Amino acid sequence: MIFVYLLIFAMPFYHHPIIDSGAGLLTPTKAMGVLGLAAAVLYVIRRGIPDYLATRQAKLFMAIVLLAFLSFLIHGRPPNLEEVGSPIVNYASMVVFFVIVVSLVDTPEKIRRTLLVANVSLAFASLYILREYQEYHLVSSGFRPGGKVVGDANYFSLAAMLTLPIGYFYLLSETRPFYRRVTLVCVLITSVAIAVSGSRGGLLALFAFIAFVVMRSRRRLRNFCLLVLILIPPMLLVPKNPISRMLNPDVADRLAVRTRIETWKAGIRMCEDHPLMGIGLGEFKTLIGTYAEDPRLSKLAHNTYLEIAAELGILSLMVYLFLIVETYRSLRWTTELARRMKAPLLYGVATGMQGGIVGFLVSSFFLSAEYVKVFWFYVFFSIVLVRVSRAWARQNKVARVHSQFG
Repeated sequence: MIFVYLLIFAMPFYHHPIIDSGAGLLTPTKAMGVLGLAAAVLYVIRRGIPDYLATRQAKLFMAIVLLAFLSFLIHGRPPNLEEVGSPIVNYASMVVFFVIVVSLVDTPEKIRRTLLVANVSLAFASLYILREYQEYHLVSSGFRPGGKVVGDANYFSLAAMLTLPIGYFYLLSETRPFYRRVTLVCVLITSVAIAVSGSRGGLLALFAFIAFVVMRSRRRLRNFCLLVLILIPPMLLVPKNPISRMLNPDVADRLAVRTRIETWKAGIRMCEDHPLMGIGLGEFKTLIGTYAEDPRLSKLAHNTYLEIAAELGILSLMVYLFLIVETYRSLRWTTELARRMKAPLLYGVATGMQGGIVGFLVSSFFLSAEYVKVFWFYVFFSIVLVRVSRAWARQNKVARVHSQFG
């Protein structure tokens, strides 16, 4: 399990000086992936091979991977292992991550620990954001942190937004004092980092999450007040916060909006010219100058759905959307089972992840987020939750389920 925890801890980092040091295949993260895959193989040989394709989202994930590899074979260039963020390497890494998580995370206690590591990892990444803000915000009034270690501020905000719902519901459901304190600290640090990142897409995603929680919760007023207290005050203390950027955009903000609109128009033209198979995996940024009014433009789509449709075709976009829907439905099924089993932690985590999916649907409209690791962690972890909760339900050991998940 140590390799699972290390891979999850590495999720929010873009190019960490230790985790991602080295070059090509010779990096600690890739080494953890190889060792984790070997550990998963040894584990399933000893314990039995799980049905990796038992859920719809697992089948849809593999369909997306196959479509991506097909597009790469038809249109793509040889993969550059030295390149950070190579699309085909990203998809191969996702498959390895899928096998490792589904193979090794198979008990309630492992679920608990995995969730805790996910929260700690985002809090640790948040410290880099906060440190960078502390060092440079006085140099420029419009400074937004985010760079080499955690990547672009918008992508960090999306990863944090996906992790925050898990931490929030983990905090409400956890009964052990030490873990409650750790989770509370992680949630507070992450919420402050979201504030200083200044992401407007992240703000809309958080609003969608808050609306979801309030509508789904029996204690609506309590949850609304808690979320507002956790999320809003840090934003009001930061000059360049998402709320101020939304209400009073400056020249750079307005330019970013115009650039997004131009890339969207170019993406639509790509879809019109190549509706079935797209222009090729990872080719959007390379070819956008051919379709944009400004031939010098070299940008991603800044819209996950449009980028998938443009690069892989309309069919791939439908599979991707179906994958998100099935992940949400799987989590909803888990909440219903958890309610019947009186397992508050399982119920809370699955509910929080549903809210995270809702927020992701909003935020990914403004970002090219198909490679965000925390989203794929959601997909794979929803498979784990279904498998573990089904196993306990089949055995009718409700009391033990309550002791493990409650």
